[in-house]
Amino acid sequence: MPAYAKKHHFIPQFLLQHFAGPKGKLVVHQVMSERRFSSAVRDLGHRNFGHSIYCPGHEPDHVSMEEAMGNIEGEAATVVRELVQGRERAVPAHARSALAWLLALQWQRSRFLMHVTGKASGVEDSGVSDEQFQTSMMGFISMYVIDPWRLRHDDDAYYKDQWNHLVSTLLSSDMHWSCYRPRGGGLLVGDNPVCFSGVVGTPPEDVPPGFFDHGVGTGFHNFRRLTLPLGSSLAVIISRDPQDASRLSVADINRYSVFNSREFVAHAPDWPKGHPNLARELPQMLKRQRMLAPAFLQGYAPGNRN
Repeated sequence: MPAYAKKHHFIPQFLLQHFAGPKGKLVVHQVMSERRFSSAVRDLGHRNFGHSIYCPGHEPDHVSMEEAMGNIEGEAATVVRELVQGRERAVPAHARSALAWLLALQWQRSRFLMHVTGKASGVEDSGVSDEQFQTSMMGFISMYVIDPWRLRHDDDAYYKDQWNHLVSTLLSSDMHWSCYRPRGGGLLVGDNPVCFSGVVGTPPEDVPPGFFDHGVGTGFHNFRRLTLPLGSSLAVIISRDPQDASRLSVADINRYSVFNSREFVAHAPDWPKGHPNLARELPQMLKRQRMLAPAFLQGYAPGNRN
């Protein structure tokens, strides 16, 4: 038996587990097809050796990035358990910090972001191998997420070495954090927990207004809100508008989850029976995503280069 895991998850298993049925199963809807299938948590949201590092003259390193990412995930998993078991709407400071760093990790290791980065840098025509490109992307994750996370409490470290753009934005005084706890549950999970929606300030002129709820045309400086589903009965809403938390419904948060997904959305096997109205809306949301997504996916699909 190898001393390392083959499946490298870009969606934490602890997060998927909070949406699964009693037997750890999920029903998965692929975004760009009408395919639907059942999956165990461990078999979803991963790439084989997707976080491995390949250096000439050395054996592949299948462990270092997985362990480093696991440390960030572990801290987040602890606060998620606390929030799931609680009833309050407020998000404590230590939980905000742990979740902000998890979101930074999720953003940076997004397979879709890796794909877009590769397209923008002309990797396909440069002769760079998949392993070389992946190693480069792992270096960015180390530089912008893992190293700053390690140094975040080091009083002797330079501020810039502790800094991450998304974490700084989310923890700023402009952002209002709140737990959303629908009594009947019904929340979905997608492959992208960083669900941007809305825009503040002057919107980009070249982006159709409807795209802002798909996480397109917005950046860290101008998104209105970020919704983060943490379980079927819990989401965290982070918004520049303090009233958003009281305005949003389960259907709204699910819509943002579907529209920000790039590979899949998923739910427990008994979800349609327990939430018939939401279940009737899901096919229409997926249909809309399939119609609009080709405009911004840039050829991305599960199983391609990245």
